[in-house]
Amino acid sequence: MQLLNFSIGQVKTIEISGRSVQTAHLKEPVTGPWVITADGAQGDQRAVHPDKIYAFARASYDYWGNYLGVDATRWPDGFFGENLTLDVLDEAELRVGDVFEIGDQVQLVVAGPRNPCLKLSWRLGQPLTFQKVFAQSGHTGVYFGVLRAGTLRRGDTMRRILHDRGMPSLIEVAHFAAGHSIPPLAPLKRLLDFEHLSRTIRFILSAKLNAAERAAGAAEGRWRGWRSFVIERIVEEASDIRSFHLRPVDGGPFCQPRPGQFVSVRLPMEGGDTITRSWSLSFYADELSSYRLTVRRQLGPGSNWLHQAGVGAKVELRAPAGEFVLDVGGFRPVVLIAAGIGVTPLLAMLHAHVARGPSAAPIYLIYGARTPAAMAFRSELDALAAAYPSLRIFYVFSQSDAGERPPTRITADLVIDSLGDLHVNLGERRIPLPWFENDTYICGPGDFCQTIKNELTARGANADHVFTELFSAPDAESPGLEVAQIRFLKSGLSCTWRAEEDLSLLELAEKTGIAIESDCRAGSCLTCRTKVIEGSTTTETGDGSALLCVGRPKTPVVALDC
Repeated sequence: MQLLNFSIGQVKTIEISGRSVQTAHLKEPVTGPWVITADGAQGDQRAVHPDKIYAFARASYDYWGNYLGVDATRWPDGFFGENLTLDVLDEAELRVGDVFEIGDQVQLVVAGPRNPCLKLSWRLGQPLTFQKVFAQSGHTGVYFGVLRAGTLRRGDTMRRILHDRGMPSLIEVAHFAAGHSIPPLAPLKRLLDFEHLSRTIRFILSAKLNAAERAAGAAEGRWRGWRSFVIERIVEEASDIRSFHLRPVDGGPFCQPRPGQFVSVRLPMEGGDTITRSWSLSFYADELSSYRLTVRRQLGPGSNWLHQAGVGAKVELRAPAGEFVLDVGGFRPVVLIAAGIGVTPLLAMLHAHVARGPSAAPIYLIYGARTPAAMAFRSELDALAAAYPSLRIFYVFSQSDAGERPPTRITADLVIDSLGDLHVNLGERRIPLPWFENDTYICGPGDFCQTIKNELTARGANADHVFTELFSAPDAESPGLEVAQIRFLKSGLSCTWRAEEDLSLLELAEKTGIAIESDCRAGSCLTCRTKVIEGSTTTETGDGSALLCVGRPKTPVVALDC
């Protein structure tokens, strides 16, 4: 690797999406010789990012020019905010902790990959979703720490003098930092034990450590198939909303859910039949004494059975499942937007987030209901808000003026107005953020989730950080049939589906004695996807298959490859 140029910048105020932002991202080359001090590039300033030296490759200029359809020669050195412009950087081969000598004096240590922010998207004229593309590209550039100060000159060669293949590569670390999933525990600990790790990357990965430790032990209580549970307590939360506390009949350990997950529940019906429904877990704790399901009574047989059940009634559960989960290792502020009973998975997320302690980023809950009487968990939420200063709660009522505003529904404008003080704390520093720099989780009925997401992204939110859960079954399309003949070809069995029984195709198969692999029972995990040989169903996936767990027949005859 060879040093081609050296750039510095001063803190300036720029405008991004109508908001003033301080940055030293705008850098320009300076004449040599160039001085590296113990604190970084001499003459360089930093507004927010605490890392000392940022290096970027001329080869990556060409990569992003091709990717974006831009003539890369239009970008002067320093355009990506780097101090050192090098000819090449192999980020798949570079490891955190690699040590390089440059010229006769300077020693630098690889501290981590760049973590992109909104200023990069602004600089390149790209949407905020570009940050994820950049972070996972292998062309992010490198943060260096300074081991030995000195003078540099154009053309100096970088020679690697220390290389530990046991450390994660820059690309791996970039995925750990930018991904929504939990990093593996062993390499995460090794990174955090490294004294020269980038302060920016350390801030992000430290937030993920507790989640990785919990994930490593979560498999202990996980079970396969159905497991018997008993209702040990029932709590009236609001009109037609009850919480059911369940514990395993066998007295064994719980499977630790991820906050936001649901369980599939098999309920006994008259005549020995069963039906299966999926409900979110509405509580989260590191040590669980029960699972809490919170269910609104509706017209269907599932919620009615549960609301008529008493303490001591037994049901069967599958282990927690679902991908609508809080990134418990996230470093951004968290915004939870709930409509009606959609609050249940978000409440579990709220419990998990505040349990991280005072170092966790601020969290906001915007909770809409028709009236205060229709709102579940009001006293529980008020108690949490009193105990955790980092939690802000906004109650929104569509048919009551008992809230902080006249009767209204949740809108994008209301959400944006509620986030006027969005910020993170970096050490002792309070860093203001624009309203869209957060992780947003939305749950509610009908088209509420997609409508709010579309409105927020239209106003500048990063779609990669807006997560939704439709709080209703995905098989909204009516079968339009009273009866249908279902043939299971591999099993050689046939049976009759009747609308009055309201069984899914998976439940019908199980009733017939056919075992089909499944997990979520809510149409999200795709485990039960099965090829449709003849006819059609209400939940076809576009590739000739259907989701049996929530599907019903659409034609009088359906033949399935199972």
